[in-house]
Amino acid sequence: MWIGLLCIFGCYGVSIIVLHLLLGTRKGTKKKPATVLLVTKNNQNQIEWVIRSLFFFSRVRGNQVKATIIDEGSSDDTREIIERLSQTYAIELRVQSDYDAVDRFLSQHDEDPVVLVHLSNREDLVKIPVV
Repeated sequence: MWIGLLCIFGCYGVSIIVLHLLLGTRKGTKKKPATVLLVTKNNQNQIEWVIRSLFFFSRVRGNQVKATIIDEGSSDDTREIIERLSQTYAIELRVQSDYDAVDRFLSQHDEDPVVLVHLSNREDLVKIPVV
């Protein structure tokens, strides 16, 4: 029984070493962080989950993410949740209620690929680069 348990732990340790060696060679190549633009209005029930899962899965995959959130005048706790999470994650919050805020942001980032997600639109949620 002890021999089997030691073999399991040994295989686990060897796989960790191999993963660190493979991922360590990949760290030398610096990639630009992916830019994600989240547009929200009164999404307090899902904004924290979206932000945490975005940064968690990007960290697991070894990618960097830069998130910009445009709040279109939320009347719930969405803005407070974003401000609290911005102390932990690389989030830029823009509170803008004009209709061309998204177009201005996209024109400022012409050279960078930007993932645009409207949190009120359920079809856009599959665009979030978490997997």
